[in-house]
Amino acid sequence: MAVAVAVDFWRHGREAARYREYGFIWIAGILGGMIGFANDCATSSISPDYFILGKGLEPGDDLRLRAGVYGFKAGLSAGIVGGAICLFARARNSRFTTEKMRWSLQALWMPVVGAIFLGVALPILAGGFDPFGLSARLDSLLNADQIIRFKKVWWIHTGLYAGLVIGLAAMIVRERRDSTSI
Repeated sequence: MAVAVAVDFWRHGREAARYREYGFIWIAGILGGMIGFANDCATSSISPDYFILGKGLEPGDDLRLRAGVYGFKAGLSAGIVGGAICLFARARNSRFTTEKMRWSLQALWMPVVGAIFLGVALPILAGGFDPFGLSARLDSLLNADQIIRFKKVWWIHTGLYAGLVIGLAAMIVRERRDSTSI
């Protein structure tokens, strides 16, 4: 990214825009990382087994912190990919001006709210469903209460990613619709 920014400045001078594009991608990534950190710190207290069995983390006193770091990495990746998709989906022949960057940064609330909303709602709405047979697979490893908590955390994570995708789609649709005004 640094090389692309330098080349862009060399070729376009004051008209260069790559630094704004890459800045937006990194801001989206860091926002996703912070959400992932907070989510995995909280959900590892609900079901440590989800992170031990499902994510391969070692048990221990610092599991919540290690789960948070794991969540930061996953959220950072998801945010970077989401930010890049937003930039790719916008009008290809228009520059990413400071105004467009400001609009895009302000619109990041859509994937954030989508992720948080479905992360909370999906375990409530679909928590009784077991589409992948997790209960049967975990039956020999965990007791009934641990399985319920494992599935709850699984649904929270599923909701986060589903909400991110829906919020990202809404952001892209809105940006496309409003592209003539920004």
